[in-house]
Amino acid sequence: MSNQFTRPEGTGGKSILGSDNKTPLNHLEKNALGNLDEDKLNELAKSLFTLNNRKYGPIAGAYMVMCTKPDKEWCVAQLNADRAKPFIIFEDKAYSTIKEAQEEAERIKKERGESAPRRCT
Repeated sequence: MSNQFTRPEGTGGKSILGSDNKTPLNHLEKNALGNLDEDKLNELAKSLFTLNNRKYGPIAGAYMVMCTKPDKEWCVAQLNADRAKPFIIFEDKAYSTIKEAQEEAERIKKERGESAPRRCT
């Protein structure tokens, strides 16, 4: 992920978290984000930014399972401190059961030696 994060133009002093605006969304992420409220996504991004110790980018150890086709397909994803892309869905990590996807998320976390994120104070 790029280290160049920008704020949208014309925000008029409104607190808007930055985004790299360069990492394209894959088709699963486009579908998941759909027409979600930008203000709510910004609030989510603020929380993720805080969880990630005030840094942008993927959050180590913060993996999740997302249903991409109701009752048919679940994908592994990673939380991401970026207003435009609050999660990264791994397209190559799609499973037919939620249990398989959860096991894969745990395997990735263990393989990378990551633990659950904690906010340092």
